[in-house]
Amino acid sequence: MDSAQPRVESVTIDGERIIAAGSLAAARAETPQAEEIDLAGACLLPGFIDAHHHFSEGALLTSGIDLHWPSVESVADILDRIAEQARQIPAGSWILAEGYDERRLREHRAPTLAEVDRVAPDHPVLLVQFSYHEVVVNTCAHRVLGLALDRVDLPGGEIDRGRDGLPTGRMIENASAPFYMGAIRSRVSEDESAYTGCLTRYQQRLFRNGITRVYDPAVSPLMESLLRRASDNGVLQIPVLMMLSSADGMFMPPRDRLGGSRTGDGSGLLRTGPLKMFMDGGIRLALSMPFATALRVGLGGLRRALRRRSFDALRLASMVPVRVDLANRCIRSGILFYTEDEARSLVNAAVENGMSLAVHAEGNVAIQRALRVLPPSRSDRAPGIPPNRIEHFFLPDRDAISRAAEMGIAVAVQPTIAEWTGGQLLDSGVIGRHLFVPLRSMLDAGVLLAGSSDAPVVDFDPLRGIRAAVQRRTASGERLDDGQEITVMEALELYTIGAARSGGLDHETGSLTRGKRADLVVLNVDPTAISAAQLDQLKVVRTVCGAVDRYVA
Repeated sequence: MDSAQPRVESVTIDGERIIAAGSLAAARAETPQAEEIDLAGACLLPGFIDAHHHFSEGALLTSGIDLHWPSVESVADILDRIAEQARQIPAGSWILAEGYDERRLREHRAPTLAEVDRVAPDHPVLLVQFSYHEVVVNTCAHRVLGLALDRVDLPGGEIDRGRDGLPTGRMIENASAPFYMGAIRSRVSEDESAYTGCLTRYQQRLFRNGITRVYDPAVSPLMESLLRRASDNGVLQIPVLMMLSSADGMFMPPRDRLGGSRTGDGSGLLRTGPLKMFMDGGIRLALSMPFATALRVGLGGLRRALRRRSFDALRLASMVPVRVDLANRCIRSGILFYTEDEARSLVNAAVENGMSLAVHAEGNVAIQRALRVLPPSRSDRAPGIPPNRIEHFFLPDRDAISRAAEMGIAVAVQPTIAEWTGGQLLDSGVIGRHLFVPLRSMLDAGVLLAGSSDAPVVDFDPLRGIRAAVQRRTASGERLDDGQEITVMEALELYTIGAARSGGLDHETGSLTRGKRADLVVLNVDPTAISAAQLDQLKVVRTVCGAVDRYVA
């Protein structure tokens, strides 16, 4: 991943640093005393960087109940697991579960407050949806936190209500914040050593997948304190760039994080990155579509449904609320957390406090608003200072891509999302009428791209992400056929030097270059020497982090 030396025979390491990369003969002449490790034809690469991975909270949530499909297929399965947990832990203890996806459940809905009350009346329950942008809670959770069932909806959030006007238990976006933070605080206060165990096991999973650095995109003060203690105690072994979020919840305005750590602070395994703010929601991404485009999308989805003799995709698409904007002759969906003035005020305050910004923006409306309020990234940034970033950039307009390139904005992309949800977007008619994770268009425009997973929302295996970026296929194997595939080398760059540059850390990592940290991954074969169809043969056989073997197959 060094353009000056794309391929070398040997890499020489002293301490935790690379001191040379070049020919084997030169390495032997310069360091005759060095131990030689022969990889026997395997391929050495810089360690993979996951540039958007909810590491600290993802580790914690592994202590809860796993509700991911296909381990659960119905609401009944979820309720059975909650009931089993309720029988095993003391009354009053939080039951934490994550990963349910109502789109895949037999009933095409989430459990209700009444159903959860029935199986766990004496335990506060938090069920986290796969997107992390909504939760289901029960009456006991309200009672423990002192929150009335009929409380007023929060700005930027929604309390779902049934036809009778009563809460269903679904708390959407900001409305989920007090429950999510309350459950996490309780879980950590009950047994911090349990979290330490979760963190140890979780980072070992990262090493098994060749990941040697993560950028955690929503670190609250609580999680920051836990990471710092883990670092001080020697538990933390993987470098983490922390994007700071509010103590009140990751969707809340992070003004409470201004005046403390500045972007670039820290050394060793923990560094302060950008301030994190959310411009739009998750499934409720802020999208605008002209009437004519919306009509073509709808007709395309209908034709595909008739051809496949299944209306599941259209029924699931109807779960996303839309509204008609007659004044602008368009269809709109989603939620925006800030007015433009509010967003600009927060951005300006962050810049004045020495912070760069990382803005969650999925839909075209949110992306355009983010581009209007973000300042251009300075080209003379000091090492350790990342450019301003936009996270996700799922459905941009073409002019937004050009604008991001002009402003020097880095974009954290998740290629696996295209595989994971591409089939549903094909069925709905969106792909073909709108850009979706347009990797080819962004690279051609000169946008700095960082590869990432958004784990635990989706699988964090970088090799899967690389394969998805190159093949652009759905989980069922169908090609998206939208011209947005990229080459294997470009995909490798996303998870190495591209991700390093997006974090302002390309002086430290991302390529096998003299002076950089010895973060390495060994693959069984050279990814550039096989066809795109053979990428599923790739395997991590060794991971080295800071010159220390962390995984050997």
